[in-house]
Amino acid sequence: MKKYNVTIIGAGSGYTPGVVNSLLMKRDKLPLNRITLMDNNAERLHIIGDFMDILVKERAPEVEFVQTTDRKTAFEGMDFLLAQIRSGCLKMRSLDEKIPMKYGVVGQETCGPGGFAFAMREIPEMISIAKDVVKYAPDAWIINYSNPTAIVAQAIRKKVPEVKNICICDVPPWQQKDMAYMLGGKPDEFQYTYFGLNHLGWFTHMYDNHGNDRLPELINMIKENGLKSAEYTDPYWKKTAERLSQFVGHFDDALPTSYLQYYYYADEMFAEEDPNYTRADYCIDHREKETFNLCREGVKKGTAAGNNLSDTIHGDFIVDIASAIANNTNEKFIINVPNHGAISNFSNDSIIECTAIVNASGYEPIAVGEIPTFQKGLMEVVNAYEKLTVEAALEGSYQKALKALTLNPIIPSVHVAKKILDDYIEVNKEYFPELR
Repeated sequence: MKKYNVTIIGAGSGYTPGVVNSLLMKRDKLPLNRITLMDNNAERLHIIGDFMDILVKERAPEVEFVQTTDRKTAFEGMDFLLAQIRSGCLKMRSLDEKIPMKYGVVGQETCGPGGFAFAMREIPEMISIAKDVVKYAPDAWIINYSNPTAIVAQAIRKKVPEVKNICICDVPPWQQKDMAYMLGGKPDEFQYTYFGLNHLGWFTHMYDNHGNDRLPELINMIKENGLKSAEYTDPYWKKTAERLSQFVGHFDDALPTSYLQYYYYADEMFAEEDPNYTRADYCIDHREKETFNLCREGVKKGTAAGNNLSDTIHGDFIVDIASAIANNTNEKFIINVPNHGAISNFSNDSIIECTAIVNASGYEPIAVGEIPTFQKGLMEVVNAYEKLTVEAALEGSYQKALKALTLNPIIPSVHVAKKILDDYIEVNKEYFPELR
């Protein structure tokens, strides 16, 4: 039986323990020879990695474990590279979110102007990584979580088309889990019809094992109480789930994913945000701090026993996709792919989010057909913003950067777009490509 070599790129992330835990828990589906953690920040890498070393030795001593800041060491001989980089870390996300708020605009790290700044930092890094994967491990698959997912996917496809790459997001599987929970089932007991862009998608059907579409019933339930789950611990996500009752109260022909709150209710989202303490600051003070402290504590004790790591959708989703490729299972996942006619009335070269069959050859999107004018209209504008962002980053074009931000539905005017752009350029001097 083949055993696989897996590298986590951006392993200094607070999400890494969950991914490693999922890899260890799913060794029956994806047998492991080696786990490598790689990050360009050695300090963050070792905070996480030293504890993961203990975890792997205790739970799977037969699996080789490596930590490195060197790409050649991390990439050579690998089968899967699980990417979750965040150029500039959460401290830059905090600025991404705060700068637009000076001008009355919610920053939001992916679909708002914050996503633009994030993309301008991520695109050069992910292209460089993709080129090195082709150099050192040409047969390996990159499974990429790095945000903003669709923009990163478009950039990689333009500059390194030969790399094997699947871009994913855990928002749809999280929502599928909650949807199934509300109907008293599990996610794999239903078949879903879904389409959109990353952080801009809609569920249109949800069939049970008897062929009954349960989505209208679910939407009526959500109208009363919002989306429910047994697992909300973060007040931000709890409030977001409750807001879905407002979504379907206005438009009940489909169930949107949660990030559409930034497009539907940009004014409300701005009013609720603290300009001095954004979502990024909360993540720094909670998830990241708690994870790092847990890892330091485990290293100090010299054991992973008693830690509160658990398998999560974030970790499970990326490992399940790697397993589907390794085992040629033809499983269905909602992922980000080139359209290629899956949505018949949308541009073929766009990166869309839809259900696809995943196997040893990669992925095959399942046809959606024509989509309604309302969804298509919003998707067209956001897709144009995403394409211009990629072009701005690759060409170093100030004009295209300004056009991109002007098109973003959350930004009210070109005057505001220019102020935000100029502020972003000032604080991102060590990250942004030169914009001329």
